[in-house]
Parts: sequence; C-alpha cells; structure tokens
Amino acid sequence: MIAVVFALEYESAVYRARSKPQLVVDSWVLGAMGSRCVPPFEAKLARVTPEIVISAGFAGGLSPDTKVGDLVIGRNYTDPVLMESLSCLDGWRMGDLYTADAIVEVASEKLRLGASTGAIVADLETAHLAGICLSRGIPLVSVRCISDAAGDDMPVPADVLMNPLTGRPEPLALFRHLVSKPGCVPAFNTLLRNAKTAQAALAKGLDQVVSALLRN
Repeated sequence: MIAVVFALEYESAVYRARSKPQLVVDSWVLGAMGSRCVPPFEAKLARVTPEIVISAGFAGGLSPDTKVGDLVIGRNYTDPVLMESLSCLDGWRMGDLYTADAIVEVASEKLRLGASTGAIVADLETAHLAGICLSRGIPLVSVRCISDAAGDDMPVPADVLMNPLTGRPEPLALFRHLVSKPGCVPAFNTLLRNAKTAQAALAKGLDQVVSALLRN
C-alpha cells in the first residue's frame, strides 16, 4: 500500500476530492504542522505499515527561478530506487528540500536559505517524516508544490494566518489583522489564489507520481 501523507487538510483537499478509493493507495491527513506531525504519523504506522510513503504538501520557493505551482521532488529525502522511477516525469523539478522550523515569511530570508543550503524549496514536515520512515525501513518520496515563490513576502504573519498548534486558520485573528492593515488585503487575496493554484497542481502531480510508482 502507498500512503500519501499530508500535514494539513487544505493541502490535501483537491487530491482527496478527486482520487478514487483504492486498496493500494490511501491518503492520510495528520492535522499538525512541523515536528507536531510526528505523533499522529506514528499512530498511523502503529496500525498499518505502507510499502511506500509519499510526503506531500505545499512548500515555499528558495530559488529565484521558482514560481507558484511548480512541482518538486525533494531528491535528498526520496528513496534513490524510487527516484529512478520518477526521474522521467514531465514538468517536474528535481532538487533538494530544506525542512525549516517555521514558515519562512520574508523573501530575503528565503533567498538566503536557498543560497546557504542549496535547497530549492522549504517545508516544515518532510525531515521529520523521513526520520521515522528511515528507522522503520519504509521508502519515502518527497513531493511538494510551491505555494509561495522565493520573491514573495507573506502578506500576514504565519501565526495570524493559522494556529501553529492546530494548523487551522484563525479567522478572527486574520480579520483583525486585515482590518488594522488594509494595505495587506490585495497581497492576501493573491496568497489565496496561489493556494488554489498549488492545490490543483499538487493533485495533478500526485496522480502522476502514484501512477509511476504503481507501474514500477
């Protein structure tokens, strides 16, 4: 069985809505960000051991040439044998992924991280999931879709956008922030459009990845 693992519901929404139930593929939503994803992931693994885990979700671009909707396979966290199966996929970028401690909000910091680490995208969960998979001998594939490019600043602080403990939106805090800083509203609307773009691109990309893995 292949487990497609998401940290948050909104990252998974389009893929889960369009994917057909299969005995050989399952979708897991952990409901937690960053290192907080570890306990729910381990709880899932206590019940079933997948043959392959796909760590899937959004990422921030760290390379100047990244753009919203780009699909990336994090080669430094992807099993080398499975990487061979995926290397011929059209429209994908293959590059290193950096797992950060928190959402990188400022464009200058994204570019600095990209230059210092050599990674082209940053996420919050993959390294944590990879460590668990490695200890259990489960091959991992790292799949990310860019929801904010390297040159994009976050229009609102990450802890206002969503609760860092639950990974869920904080509507009241967000409303208060946008009312107090109305100049952020256009950029926030762009962020929402970018998230929709990333949702659709990620769902389409996961269909490609899952199909390639099942063929091989």
